[in-house]
Amino acid sequence: MATYITVADVDSILGPAWAPDEAKAEAVFEANAYLTALNLVGIDTDDIPDDVKQAGARLAKCASQGKLYQQQTEGLIEAKTVKAGLVSTSKTFGAIDRTSAAAQPSCVQLALALLTPRRSNPFAFAVKRG
Repeated sequence: MATYITVADVDSILGPAWAPDEAKAEAVFEANAYLTALNLVGIDTDDIPDDVKQAGARLAKCASQGKLYQQQTEGLIEAKTVKAGLVSTSKTFGAIDRTSAAAQPSCVQLALALLTPRRSNPFAFAVKRG
């Protein structure tokens, strides 16, 4: 796992009151794990860019509040009806789109927005010619 931010980084960006002292190390660990899983490209780990530190700080704060890996359990109620002649049937169910950015907490959405230019596309590949 790469180290994108430290507790000192988050303290300098958000101020020392972003989380209780006993929760800071775990929150930064979770944020670094989240950032590592994003497969960010073009980042020198010896000189982390400011936008990555900003995103990491927000992820650490989100983690300290228990929201970084929070699962969404509520969704929309959807109903479908099919009719053939005089016979009809309907089905009602709950739908959750867990892949939607809107399904994530606002603090995670902000961090992902900051990181958009640095995220790799898993379906892209480099083509070298000549």
